[in-house]
Amino acid sequence: MEGAPVTAATGALGPVVAKLGALLGSEYKLRCRTRKDVKFIKSKLKSMHSILWAIWGKETLDVQSKELKKEALDLADDMHDAIDDFILTMEPSRRNKHLKIQIKIQASPFQDFRTRVNEVSGRCHSNWKWVKNKSAEPNFSLFSRKNVKSSPPSKLPPPRAPFVHKDASELVGMGKWRDQLIRYLLGEAESTMGQPQLKMASIVGMAGVGKTTLASLVYEEIGNKFQCRAFLSVTPSPNMKEVLISILKQVGVEPPAGTEARTEEHIIRNISKYLEDKRCANL
Repeated sequence: MEGAPVTAATGALGPVVAKLGALLGSEYKLRCRTRKDVKFIKSKLKSMHSILWAIWGKETLDVQSKELKKEALDLADDMHDAIDDFILTMEPSRRNKHLKIQIKIQASPFQDFRTRVNEVSGRCHSNWKWVKNKSAEPNFSLFSRKNVKSSPPSKLPPPRAPFVHKDASELVGMGKWRDQLIRYLLGEAESTMGQPQLKMASIVGMAGVGKTTLASLVYEEIGNKFQCRAFLSVTPSPNMKEVLISILKQVGVEPPAGTEARTEEHIIRNISKYLEDKRCANL
């Protein structure tokens, strides 16, 4: 599972399980409650990962099953971001520069996720029952749909850990990088005359360094300087038409009737035409 890639079958579940395993390693010192939550969540997500991998391509899922699968993948995406942001709040050890320590006064940031993971995991197991597939590879199994009424969709909101929307000053190093990136994007660092020239930047780095957090901080800080803007968080296997329609709406264009039925190229042309004379930001 370590180093597991993002796949169409299981989304970010593999990488999330691997990252949770890393949190339990020697590099991080967690408080007791947090460690228990991480162990619990890791166990549940690992089981869900096995389920989604087993049903991938083996049967035609009904609408209810597709919605449950999407909910599981969305949960993995949220958990992925939450882990990254939690790591940003950890303090380096004074005795060991390779060790990161959870802030003493901080409660377990994964308590809400524990509840959410437990609920979704339970419905996944209720929705499919294990059936041994004799024709499959040695360690590959198949799930089939139960002929029972499954639980109603979760009414729990998709919670984010409390540290996700902290002020930049509370995230170590974020303020500095945010300001530097803003100066670059607005052209203020090099512009000597007239209106600053806009630029494009890519935020890259290893998992856990806070790429999504930095992008959101920059977006919130400079968004009002533009005539239109859009912020998107894209899943590993996005529906590109939905992504394009979201951009269209965010920049201020109400999609005309029948937009969903049009091609991606047509939507792109609509966006491009609208933005021809606009100053815009897209993160």
